[in-house]
Amino acid sequence: MDAAFSCAREGPDFTMADVARAAGLSRQGVYLHFPDRKTLLIALALRAKEEHPTVRIEEAPSARAALGAVVARMAEVYPKVWPVVRALEIESGERSSLPNLRPLAERFQTEGALAPHLSLQTAADLLATLLSRSLWQDLVLGCGWDSARYKSHITFLAAAAITR
Repeated sequence: MDAAFSCAREGPDFTMADVARAAGLSRQGVYLHFPDRKTLLIALALRAKEEHPTVRIEEAPSARAALGAVVARMAEVYPKVWPVVRALEIESGERSSLPNLRPLAERFQTEGALAPHLSLQTAADLLATLLSRSLWQDLVLGCGWDSARYKSHITFLAAAAITR
């Protein structure tokens, strides 16, 4: 798996032969475990997800703390999963979906901090867009933001967008 992650980091167009070479295996050896490239990419994405558990919004001391934890997790995880997600998008021809942040919007509402002009769905949509991989890609990969800058500005922007 580490060889496959390395290949994915070098670019989304890696081949099963590249993975075999990086792992010191034959192509047939790779195909014994993964019948095709898409199956390998899905296994890589699932492994990355297991290594970085989801933030438990209800366990945070406040909605703002939960938001900070979610943004921090994304700042940590996106650089690791981005190459795999991008390769999987190319392979399948489908774009990955936005994260489901309705529970976070609900937490803000429960605490009375949600802006009164926003519906729960609108707040969740705004959060999902502001915390999307595509915005991370634009800011971190495109503009050269480091992780600390991404975390502080996106946390501030997301809170400002949906709170009173």
